Amino acid sequence: MQNVRMTFPLPARSLIPHREGMCCIDSILSAEGQQVQASVTLHAHHLLLGEDGLLDRCGYIELAAQAACGLKGVDTCAGRASATALLASVDHYRVVDDAKMGETLLIGVAITTELAGLSMLEFNVSCGQRLLARGQLKVFYQTDN
Repeated sequence: MQNVRMTFPLPARSLIPHREGMCCIDSILSAEGQQVQASVTLHAHHLLLGEDGLLDRCGYIELAAQAACGLKGVDTCAGRASATALLASVDHYRVVDDAKMGETLLIGVAITTELAGLSMLEFNVSCGQRLLARGQLKVFYQTDN
């Protein structure tokens, strides 16, 4: 397969399987090797915002998981094998601060270890210089045939 050069940012909706209101990230800002950066601006009707205007604290995990899907979506668009991602577990999860409506969040995900179809990923979510959450995900990537 050939490698195709991608021009970032890319709309997340075209790269992840989440559709309609289930797509919780806006853009894939960069994807290189085993790392991806994505972003989202928390608008008033964002799926993960509570009535108080704060991001649900479990929402950081969903943002990271969708960014991880985006990494594989970029691979597919670049002509490499496509894959389906299934979240297996969350470890060492820590919320440092709350995100609120109107803020733009940066989601960074990096694959640190791969064994068969299981990948270990580290993630962090920030707003400007403020760290909001971080943790590790275990994800099964099943290559689509």
